[in-house]
Amino acid sequence: MKLSNIILFLLLVSSASCQSQHKKDSISLNYVAQTRGFQLAIRLENIFLEIYKNNETVQIELTENQFNEVVEMVKKIDFDTIKSNISIDDLALDKAIKGEFELNLNEEIYSFEFDHNNAPKNIQELLNKLQSFYKAKE
Repeated sequence: MKLSNIILFLLLVSSASCQSQHKKDSISLNYVAQTRGFQLAIRLENIFLEIYKNNETVQIELTENQFNEVVEMVKKIDFDTIKSNISIDDLALDKAIKGEFELNLNEEIYSFEFDHNNAPKNIQELLNKLQSFYKAKE
């Protein structure tokens, strides 16, 4: 009986120490796209999401599943292949909406400027996913 209690105790202790070693991902995302008639700002601080769109602000607390889905999407993005793609000429003629994207994932920072309507595919999918949480709240 004592042996089984000792084994159970050791299993519990080792399980607790393994869980404390598991590091939770940390994410901070800021995205702003703006022109004279359009404004969009998306801010994510771990599980807290704030979306500002054309004078309306919504704040959402993501579920653990939603947060994990966002982190997995971010981890699939190959940031080394993404280039800023904004044209000064297009901005001057209001042909493009400038999007400013900054992401901090586990202390690694990525920053880009691009045409909001021509964002890199994976980043656009991420922004759409975040906005879908906003739409689901409506």
